[in-house]
Amino acid sequence: MTGISIWNQVSVLEDSKQSIPAESIIHGERDLEFKSLKSPNLGFSQSVYWVRFEIFNPTSQLIRWNLAYDFPLIDEIQLFGSPLPKDSVRTLGDSFPFSQRNVDYRNPVFPMETPPNTTNVYYLKIKSESTIPLILELWTEKEFYEKLNKEQMIFGIFYGILFVMIAYNFFIYIFTYEKSYLLYLFFISSIFFFHLVNNGFAFQYIWPNWVFWANYSLPFFICLSCITGIIFTNNYLSLKKHLPKVSKLMWIWVGMLILFVGVSFFLRYRVAMVASILMTVPTALLLVYSGTYTYLSKVRTARYYLISWAFFLLGVLLYSLKSLGFLSDNHITRWTIQIGTALQTILLSLGLADRINFLTRSLRENLRDLSHAKVKIEESEKRFREIFQGSDEVILMMNENFEIINANRSLSKHLGYRLDDLKFKKITEILYTGRDQKSDYNVMFVNDKLTDLKMTGSAINFKTELSQKYVKEPKEMVCRIQYIDFDETREVLMTLSPEYEDTIIQLIDSEKIELSMNNYLRNAELVSQKITAQLAKYLTTIEQTEVRSSVREIIINAVEHGNLNISFDEKSKALLEGNYLEFLQKRQEDPRYRNKKVKIEYSFSSEYVAFRITDEGKGFDHKKHMEKSIEEMNEAHVQHGRGILMTKSVFDRIEYNDKGNQVSLIKFLNRD
Repeated sequence: MTGISIWNQVSVLEDSKQSIPAESIIHGERDLEFKSLKSPNLGFSQSVYWVRFEIFNPTSQLIRWNLAYDFPLIDEIQLFGSPLPKDSVRTLGDSFPFSQRNVDYRNPVFPMETPPNTTNVYYLKIKSESTIPLILELWTEKEFYEKLNKEQMIFGIFYGILFVMIAYNFFIYIFTYEKSYLLYLFFISSIFFFHLVNNGFAFQYIWPNWVFWANYSLPFFICLSCITGIIFTNNYLSLKKHLPKVSKLMWIWVGMLILFVGVSFFLRYRVAMVASILMTVPTALLLVYSGTYTYLSKVRTARYYLISWAFFLLGVLLYSLKSLGFLSDNHITRWTIQIGTALQTILLSLGLADRINFLTRSLRENLRDLSHAKVKIEESEKRFREIFQGSDEVILMMNENFEIINANRSLSKHLGYRLDDLKFKKITEILYTGRDQKSDYNVMFVNDKLTDLKMTGSAINFKTELSQKYVKEPKEMVCRIQYIDFDETREVLMTLSPEYEDTIIQLIDSEKIELSMNNYLRNAELVSQKITAQLAKYLTTIEQTEVRSSVREIIINAVEHGNLNISFDEKSKALLEGNYLEFLQKRQEDPRYRNKKVKIEYSFSSEYVAFRITDEGKGFDHKKHMEKSIEEMNEAHVQHGRGILMTKSVFDRIEYNDKGNQVSLIKFLNRD
């Protein structure tokens, strides 16, 4: 009589067809069919469950006690047997108005009395659309009311914490109008009502006579908690900036949850409940993934977010292990969900406060940086027009909508465009947009940088790929954008520059490098410049150019004829038809070839320079091409294929492997 669950001391009969008459059960005709249980959780079931138990009073006094069913969401539980106190209600559950209960308590309770020295047999008939846990407890009247007092104190602390957090965030929002606090207010409120419903207090105190709503309010508030949690997380972690695709996915999921909420009232309660529980799984995965990713990305607010959810999920895990019998039922494991929820609520509130403080400090720093930048801009404005056209960097002037209004001559030098080609076009229109996902990310990345400029006003540096007017390949450039304030207008200055060679290269005496290159031909030029730059100390300008051009041609051959599998005839045909660049781009994007690499090995010393270039192609008949001469190619009017012949005249030793997809080139630097 101390509240210990007696599920393992009773026997159960399942009536899967709901066809067994109550009379046959009460008269004991089916007693032999009752069986003991291995687990108190009967799950979601359409069956009717009959529970049989015997009560023996060995004393010489009448004992009054309470039979409590410790689960507030049961639809119907009916008691059969005698004796029972006068006027005792035999049928309880949330399918009936709360006012009809024997005891003003959130769980169904049957007052019982057992005469001295007697044994009585009782039967319970249980059916429900919700899950059916067989949590039966026996209490003496005194200990039952002591239990109520302890329970009310614990629940009072728990709901008090939630209510204080709701009030706190409400008043902070009133004074600051910070959107995060309003969203968090909705999230805590939905969690608050979810626990009220799940613990039976909502039916007891708020809607005791609304039977339909008492049942369907639980899946409603489960989904509402998911919806408000997702919206709050999206704002709190700034996912539109850090995880834009996940942010869009979250809004799609919110739409599906809202649609389900509207439909759930027309479904059977069991279906609505199971579906709402299942929908919490992808919601939890989205929230945990977002928190983990942003934490690893050094987003400050993600620390409080992850810790708070860790406490909540730990509470859920411990409660589940207790329910499954892996952990003992004690005062800690019984309240782990409430403890986890309270800690989560407090930590997220602290995280919001820290976020506001951090944003305030960042705003002060940005204002200070903007003030210093304004002074520098005013000083540089006087000289800007003088150096504008002479700069080797591409300089673009844009209005506040990021539309190009002016550009210097270097625009044509680096990208092939004239000012007339781009005037009043947005900067995003000259970004490289290929057919793969990476180029889509390029546009999204630059848009994020432009948004950052609008938000902070501070200069921003980044790298991006731009399109070229006459070449179908991207060109990577270093970009810097900043605001310039004139007397009456505000414009955006953007500078674009390629990456220059390191000046330390002139100090190198020996060097070994291994490079892995993709199939963009522009990289052949960059790589050949990199690995021939230091030859100026030993070769004339003409000789250095010859080596560089030969290496570039061999790399281009490795890309075109090796990795991209472009035959001599295919290239000739495309050149004659004038669509070679389009043909090349299709090959570069072809899944069969796009992931292949060209490996370049390079070794340099004061005595020699050596190159080894390897592609992932099928190879070719190098002996046949090595035997050709320039005169033969001129007579045949061949437009390409001269790279190998050029290389023969420049290098001292040329060796191909048997397959023909690797060539080694050596040039001696000192012949003395």
